[in-house]
Amino acid sequence: MNRAPVRLGRRQLLAMAVGAPLVPLWCRFAAAESPAGRAEAVVEGLAEHAWALIQSGELDQRTRLDRLTELLESKTDVALLSRLVLGRHWQRLTAAQQAGYEQLFGEVVLRNLARRLDQYAYGTEGPLDQHFRITGSLPAGKDDILVRSKVAPPTGDTLSVDWRLRMQGDQPVIIDLIIEGVSLLVSQRSEFAAVIERSDMEGLLAELRARASSTES
Repeated sequence: MNRAPVRLGRRQLLAMAVGAPLVPLWCRFAAAESPAGRAEAVVEGLAEHAWALIQSGELDQRTRLDRLTELLESKTDVALLSRLVLGRHWQRLTAAQQAGYEQLFGEVVLRNLARRLDQYAYGTEGPLDQHFRITGSLPAGKDDILVRSKVAPPTGDTLSVDWRLRMQGDQPVIIDLIIEGVSLLVSQRSEFAAVIERSDMEGLLAELRARASSTES
């Protein structure tokens, strides 16, 4: 049996013509608004801002490091990361020591990370996308998202750099950085644990104070 052809009115045809392009646009919007999309946007924004600071040519090294450290702190949950690094030893600190430790952690650990970024990118030529690109993201554990990226240094092989973020409300924040499989959180935990075993908690705080002072000179 032949079926009668379906005839669409002008309004229906117009609605289909206008609505069709909106489908991929809506899909892109939905992806950007997802936790993974927001996490990727945080990492992309951090990379773009850091690249602009380093490539500006208007800042001396001390000022660049100050700005890069502030940028990293603004995208990182320093309080959570510092506690995770300290692990079970966190409860051994008084409230005043905990506050001091968190501040020192940012001044030392994130400052060192800012210095590494500056050493890598300062004087590097070409646009950012020649040296950095996000390759995707995936869930990590119950609450976290792992944003995967590739970094092409001026010399040597391309590096795999993964950023672990956790949602705080609707805003993802960085809680770990994994370079070629080596976690910043895990490596710092091991280093701090060795200092605590050797010099107890006061020894760790004293060493962090000394390192923070050396970065200011």
